[in-house]
Amino acid sequence: MPVIPVKGKEVLQVKEKDLILLCLDMEEGSEELLRRGALYAKRLNQPLSLLYVLLSSGIQDEVSALKSLEELAVRVPEAADATAVVRRGCVEEEILDYVREESVELVILGHRHKAKRERVHVGSTVGTVISLAPGAVLVLALGGKV
Repeated sequence: MPVIPVKGKEVLQVKEKDLILLCLDMEEGSEELLRRGALYAKRLNQPLSLLYVLLSSGIQDEVSALKSLEELAVRVPEAADATAVVRRGCVEEEILDYVREESVELVILGHRHKAKRERVHVGSTVGTVISLAPGAVLVLALGGKV
């Protein structure tokens, strides 16, 4: 059973061919998140799905969003076999619905470091998914600042 080592310790065991879900918002840092998440999936030899959720009130259509997601995946060779999915709705609800529908074993999310005044609602998606996901959630810091 493959494991994800974190600072020398085996933390997460993933069963054979469990689906890994990588959630992207197509903002700055998405390519870095895709590259890092795809490397996890590749090291664990697990299938990878990419999920981009459009807000209900947004104007971007699903077809152009899927094209953008696929174009991003083409730039990251490790993500070549990933399945791209676009949904519309509440981000947290759509992620959790997908996790349940597809029996996702591991959810990977990114977190950007923001200035204190920008943190009013930052992390609400991450916090909700961590709290409600039935499986493991891995949060990767983006932007190189820890």
